[in-house]
Amino acid sequence: MKYRVDGEKVFIRMDDGEDFYETLYGVLNELGWKSGIVLNAIGMLKDFEIGWFNTQKSEYEKEYISVPHELVSVQGNISDKDGEPFAHLHVSLAGPSRSVVGGHLFRATVCNTVEMFILKGDLNLFRVRGETFRPLDVV
Repeated sequence: MKYRVDGEKVFIRMDDGEDFYETLYGVLNELGWKSGIVLNAIGMLKDFEIGWFNTQKSEYEKEYISVPHELVSVQGNISDKDGEPFAHLHVSLAGPSRSVVGGHLFRATVCNTVEMFILKGDLNLFRVRGETFRPLDVV
């Protein structure tokens, strides 16, 4: 992993075999960032788990995929959850057939590389307790 800060932006290059969230949270903790916007990320992931929130059951329906997929798109934000940085990320990933799967990203391992850019937020974003999930709030 390598990262570089430029003002309010950080570039993170994750390397093959690294745990995606462990690497991301390591950088965010080192920088002391608990609020931000994920501008973009590209690369590849393998051994990942994505999910779709079933509102009728108030729970995620998850799928684990081991085959490496191209990281086509990432959308998300960084907020404070119980005093720690929390990344709420949704992804689109394309597999060998180039069919796209997507949803909330729960876990992943980097395959080859991930190149990510994050913009530090001036807002104090945090997760509050909710009935079925932890919605984003701001001070």
